[in-house]
Amino acid sequence: MCAALKRCAYRHKGKIMENTNIVTTEQQAPNTISASNAIFNVQALGQLTAFANLMADSQVTVPAHLAGKPADCMAIVMQAMQWGMNPYAVAQKTHLVNGVLGYEAQLVNAVIASSSAIHGRFHYRYGGDWERCTRTQEITRDKNGKNGKYTVTERVRGWTDEDEIGLFVQVGAILRGESEITWGEPLYLSGVVTRNSPLWVSNPKQQIAYLGVKYWARLYCPEVILGVYSPDEVEQREEREINPAPVQRMSVQEITSEVSTRTSAQESAANVDAVADDLRERIDTASSVDQAKAIRADIESQKALLGTALFTELKNKAVKRYYQVDAQNKVEAVINSIPNPGEPEAAAMFAKAESTLGAAKRHLGDELHDKYRVTLDDMKPEYIG
Repeated sequence: MCAALKRCAYRHKGKIMENTNIVTTEQQAPNTISASNAIFNVQALGQLTAFANLMADSQVTVPAHLAGKPADCMAIVMQAMQWGMNPYAVAQKTHLVNGVLGYEAQLVNAVIASSSAIHGRFHYRYGGDWERCTRTQEITRDKNGKNGKYTVTERVRGWTDEDEIGLFVQVGAILRGESEITWGEPLYLSGVVTRNSPLWVSNPKQQIAYLGVKYWARLYCPEVILGVYSPDEVEQREEREINPAPVQRMSVQEITSEVSTRTSAQESAANVDAVADDLRERIDTASSVDQAKAIRADIESQKALLGTALFTELKNKAVKRYYQVDAQNKVEAVINSIPNPGEPEAAAMFAKAESTLGAAKRHLGDELHDKYRVTLDDMKPEYIG
């Protein structure tokens, strides 16, 4: 056989071997399974359980609150599967705060940014003079320990509550299927009560941006971080005194005073319900964005009275109503600006109205959207030939 034929045969043999390797690799590719389906698949559940047991045996690669706890490790594994991340990397970004498993803000931010719910990355708009909140100072505090008192040095903020007034961040992102940034409500630094991370002292702009991303995601894409909380969303418990003073006996006058206090507390609870009902009614009847903004401000001013649950509920309702009214105004404005049939740009303005209505659908709701859709459908034959 000549040298040319030998080279040709060798190349042909190499391609056959290469194709064989490709087929073998494809045949051996593992099947993937989602976290939600894994619990209903006996084989997959067994594999996950084995992996969780292996993970729980780790001493260095998992935090102390997960070591030796296969069930907790299983929860981390399934959460990591849902996000498409390394379980060990997710585990390192968790903390145990008051018995609740919290995820670091950095991890939550990365999960939302890498999800298919948004296009691109988050956008941030800061307001106010943040230079006022750049100073820190060291203080010493006395603490009671097992062996008596001891002194610790802490770095705390070097600014006052008044310096925080007017400082805010506004977070926005482009939702899937849309082309414009959807901005959330401004998040004011003075309204952030729980600040478990020391970075609230050294880098408050970063921390409030992380918190703003979580609030934005809970409103516009809650399915991405459903049931996931960061340490800054979990209230810290007060320090418990290990050697409390003995309980003192109460006099008749003090008992009477206590009954009176309970009555006042009941009246206060009734007052809270009345305030909440009034705010709900105002939200439902708000007809302009200015009214919605005013209601939102009133809710902020009543935060201490309402409590966390009612405050969150009413705040979300007010934000939703704001965007609904805003979308309604935009749709009505563009429909009213459509020229008469046959005039210049009449067809283009009608197409713009349809596009505006489509973009506003998720804010309007089905009922309002269908009402405007019927109106445009009635007009369509006159504008679209």
